[in-house]
Amino acid sequence: MRKIIALTICSLFLVGSNNAELVIAKDNKEWDVGDYVKYEIMGDGFATRFGQSMGGEDYLRIENFNAAAEERVIGRETIEFNNQTYDCNILKESLSFSFTVVFKEGTGVSDNEKMKFEMEYEYNEWQENIFNTLKSEYSFTYSATWLEYGETRTYERINEEDDSYTNHQGSWPESFEVGSSWTHSKNIETISTSRERFDDEEWEVTVDEYDMTETADYVVTDEAIVTTSAGTFDTLVVEKRKQEEGVGNYTLEYINSDFLSVKRVAYTDGEILVTMQIKQYNIKSIGSSPSNDDSDSDMGLPNLSFLLSIASIGSIAIFNRNRL
Repeated sequence: MRKIIALTICSLFLVGSNNAELVIAKDNKEWDVGDYVKYEIMGDGFATRFGQSMGGEDYLRIENFNAAAEERVIGRETIEFNNQTYDCNILKESLSFSFTVVFKEGTGVSDNEKMKFEMEYEYNEWQENIFNTLKSEYSFTYSATWLEYGETRTYERINEEDDSYTNHQGSWPESFEVGSSWTHSKNIETISTSRERFDDEEWEVTVDEYDMTETADYVVTDEAIVTTSAGTFDTLVVEKRKQEEGVGNYTLEYINSDFLSVKRVAYTDGEILVTMQIKQYNIKSIGSSPSNDDSDSDMGLPNLSFLLSIASIGSIAIFNRNRL
C-alpha cells in the first residue's frame, strides 16, 4: 500500500483494542504539492541487526547512530502509461542512516576494530492516487570506511532502479475494519544498474532487466490507540505480507480515520527491523501537526527489508576481505 505515510516522535504509545468498533472509509483524497510528513525512527534496531548480520559473534555494539526520514509531494506530472494518460503526484521518500559498528578486539576488521557506514535511499513514485503507483525510480547509495595499516579504506555501492507497474489484480475494499482482508498483485518491470568499488578505483558496473509479479496479502488485525507528540489517534492495524517472502517478513501499519499511517513496524525473520512514528506533518486537506515549523527534516520510509539485504551483501564482503 503506497501512500503518504505519517509516523511520530514519541516512544510512549498505547497499543490495544478499543471497545468501539472502528470503521475507516476508503479515502482517495488528493495530496497537494508541498504536503509533507516527517518521521522519527525509534531506536537503533536497524543498525544493530545490520552489525549482527555482518559480524556474527564478533559484533560488539553500535556507536554514533543517526537516522533521518521524510516524505514530500514534490510536483505533478502528466504521463502516458500503457497508451493512457494519467495526472500524477510525484512523491519523494528519503531515508538515511549513519552509524559505526564496533567489533570485539582481535577480530582484525580494522586497526581500531571499527567500521563506519552511511546509507542514503531516495524513492520517487508517480501516483495516480494513493492506491495506484504507475512507476517509480529509486537510488540507494552505501559506503563503508575503516582504517587499515593507518590508511583510510573505503567501499562504495550504488544501486539504481526504474520500475513500471502493470497488470494490477485485486482491489482495495471500500471500508476497513477488524477482519477485513484482501489480496493485490502487480507486475513489475525493472531496469537495474549496480555500481561498486573499493578505494576510489574504477567502478564495476552491472546492468540488468527483469520483470516479476508481486502479490501481497493484507488483513486488518486489530484496533489500537497510538499517542504521539502530534496527538492521539484511533487506528486500525493493517498487516501486509508479500507471498514471495518468508513468513517472518511483514509490516504493520497503524491507519487513522484520515487514512494516514500513524505508525509503521517492519519485521524481518520475525524480529523488529524498524519502528517509525509521526513526528510532524503538513497536509493541506488534513491540517498540520501542533509543532509545525518546517525545519530540517529527520528524513523516510521506503522498503527497509530491501535496504538490509542490499547493504549486507556489500558489508559482509568487506568483513570477509579484511579477515583474510
